[in-house]
Amino acid sequence: MTTTKKRNPLAALTGAALALPAIAQLAHADSAPVKTEVGYRYSQYQEDDLSQSQILIGSPERYDVDNHAFRLVTPLNAQLGLTVDASYETMSGASAYGVAEDAQGEPKLIMTGASIDDRRNDVSASLRHYRDNGSIAVSVGWSDEKDYTAYNAALEAEQSSADRLTTYSGGIGYSSDTIEPVQEAGINRPDSEDKSTINGFAAITRILSASWQVQGGLFAGFNDGYLSDAYKARDIRPDERQSFGAMARSRYFMPDLQAALHADYRYYSDDWGIQSHTLEFAWHQSLTKQLRLVPLLRYYSQSQADFYVDNDSISHTGDQSSDYRLSPFGAIAYGLGLVYEETSWRLTANVERYDSEGDLALESVDRENPMLVSYTLLAVGVDYRF
Repeated sequence: MTTTKKRNPLAALTGAALALPAIAQLAHADSAPVKTEVGYRYSQYQEDDLSQSQILIGSPERYDVDNHAFRLVTPLNAQLGLTVDASYETMSGASAYGVAEDAQGEPKLIMTGASIDDRRNDVSASLRHYRDNGSIAVSVGWSDEKDYTAYNAALEAEQSSADRLTTYSGGIGYSSDTIEPVQEAGINRPDSEDKSTINGFAAITRILSASWQVQGGLFAGFNDGYLSDAYKARDIRPDERQSFGAMARSRYFMPDLQAALHADYRYYSDDWGIQSHTLEFAWHQSLTKQLRLVPLLRYYSQSQADFYVDNDSISHTGDQSSDYRLSPFGAIAYGLGLVYEETSWRLTANVERYDSEGDLALESVDRENPMLVSYTLLAVGVDYRF
């Protein structure tokens, strides 16, 4: 059985957020950090095994990913702050080589054996210069897998109004990626391919009251180069992709309850024909001065790419892909987090459950992709300030 490789699942889930770091929080602080903070996170991501009825041939096992992440935030002087992130990730499991119809005309998976073993290293650094009512940051990063290397850089800026009630932010990023697929006898794969990505964003954050803060933003991206999956039996995608999106966020604090409601909405669209909606709510409830409980609920729905096919066949001509990430589906995620914080240190623990189905999509799905993912994510962390 052919051994294939799937892109990092955690990176696929969080890639959009990581590409737009300034939108990850409503606004940065007005001054450089005064203390050094070091942090460590361990997360374990496990996809549910497939049902044997979904498989034509191969292993029902899905991916397991273990991630170790480290962070350093430190002041360099009164105007400069440095942030360094590093992670090491190991992955094992099986992946879908293709989708074929069985004798009854139903799409079934052609899976690899559960022998895929990969690792990923990721390092990034950001230097932020703080000035009156604003800041500017330069970031660089590097990521490496057995067959994949990426370099990226970004420039961001933030400026607050004189009354500090409104903050304007924006940025642009660039990534250059190279894939050198593992070669196997009898399988036609490229020796080496490249792609590049440019993305940008603009956002406005407004403090409406002592208890309420909102943010709105726009983002856009352009991919150029090899965008197909070299490890699938038949995957032919356009060599360009333009994307656009909008987001809105609200943070509302309720003093009487000692709680805060976080609400987020994100819209995404691209010229491959995909449109998606993400709606997320989190409730931050203080139980004591040190302990906070954070339940979370997230809904996601997307349409299919114009060239998505529900099975691989030579009868299909032109661009085509049976990748479930390009299929129509909906998903619900729910989780619970705990945060315990003292003056100089913080402990965190999170659990999240994610389920995706065709029936959860906003629009009707005729045939659900059998490779849709359901997973459990566990994470623990510790931070120390000195």
